[in-house]
Amino acid sequence: MSDFWLDLGFRANPYAVRALAPTADGRRLLVGRDDELAALTKRVRNSDLHPVLEGQNGVGKTSLVAVAAYVMSQDFKEGRSQQLFLPLGEPLQMKDDGSELIRDVYFAIAQAFIAHHDDLRAAGRRVPRVDDLETWLNAPTYRSSKGGGVSTPLGGGYATTGTGLNTGSAFTDSGFQTMLRRALQEAFPGNSGGFVGTLDNLELLDTSSSARRVLEEIRDPVLQLPGLRWVLCGARGIARSLANTPRLNGVLADPVDLLPVERRYIESLIDARVHVFSVDESGRANTPVNADGFGYIYDVSNENLRDTFGYAQDFALDHDPAFFLDSSPAEIENSLMAWVDNLAEKSARDVRLQGRMWRLLEDLATAGGTAAPGDHDAYGFNDRTHMRKNVVELERFDLAISSRDEVDGRRRSISLTSKGWLVHFAKKRDLLGQGALDLSMTNESPEV
Repeated sequence: MSDFWLDLGFRANPYAVRALAPTADGRRLLVGRDDELAALTKRVRNSDLHPVLEGQNGVGKTSLVAVAAYVMSQDFKEGRSQQLFLPLGEPLQMKDDGSELIRDVYFAIAQAFIAHHDDLRAAGRRVPRVDDLETWLNAPTYRSSKGGGVSTPLGGGYATTGTGLNTGSAFTDSGFQTMLRRALQEAFPGNSGGFVGTLDNLELLDTSSSARRVLEEIRDPVLQLPGLRWVLCGARGIARSLANTPRLNGVLADPVDLLPVERRYIESLIDARVHVFSVDESGRANTPVNADGFGYIYDVSNENLRDTFGYAQDFALDHDPAFFLDSSPAEIENSLMAWVDNLAEKSARDVRLQGRMWRLLEDLATAGGTAAPGDHDAYGFNDRTHMRKNVVELERFDLAISSRDEVDGRRRSISLTSKGWLVHFAKKRDLLGQGALDLSMTNESPEV
């Protein structure tokens, strides 16, 4: 069986949807974000507050943080900065269980000391013993702080230990957090740098009150750690509900809106993908979705970069390599447009909405895809309850997602989903299934 991407001249999938890595390739692939990259690195280096990024899902928040960490590490290595910043590792997902999140953080710190051991030593920083750290992380038991007189995983002199199970309660009692805190202080004294980590998907906690509770729980053991700089990322307006709360005041910076990559950068973005993933160093490869085609999908998906890469990948894999090798750009583009039409029509097949609900879908799309419960007047509803009833129907068909936030009715917690945008596109193109079409053409119910 042939290797699809290799047959087209690529060493790997150029439309991969995963976040960019903190590497040289990641930096080359971060196109159209120079201003945002400069602003984020400035905040990490010069502020005691943790930066907060607000933006729609798929806009590229985690990619920006990863590349910022890489750029700052290179600046130190190449003598442009005296601050040594290093990527902490994979983004950490927000969880409803604060103690579990704390444990994940300390595991990530230990892993970061292992991953960056050589860089830290080369910079003259004190680091824990890697072998002992790996033994602790991989063993079913580990040494706890309860007696025993055995040296800790971070080297002799910090504490004496006994043995405890590698469980949540034993971990909390072990003193391992204290040891890692001291290791961070010694590796990154003063304002000399630190690990850069991402706390991602704040919106997973659903309400701002839940997110506030978890962030307050991790404030001291995580957000106040020396030698550690966090960037918090969220969608659906949740970050703005958190930044100015009393217990987080002086910890989180005011959220910065990360807008979609501007349409004018699409050609450069695709060129970067082709050159980075091409087998031929000159960048000669047969691109299934060129800049024009990618821009077309980008418009359909409401400038959602992750969704656009996903659709481009799926379109490519729905064809044999020979189609892209033998067809003209015009033929490929026509095929792509027909493929998008078919995808949108399939997405709309199970949709059955009354006229008022169709109107809400269209109004949300016209407004950019997000709304707050407090916007009910602007959408023609008498109160939040009646708007909510219609939103629930959109949610039932996976056209929208929302969070019921009893604390902040201004939070833009209602968003169209990827499917919602496809169905919106299908309606514009008159591609709706007969059942959905009949319902969409009925007389609208009276205003509520």
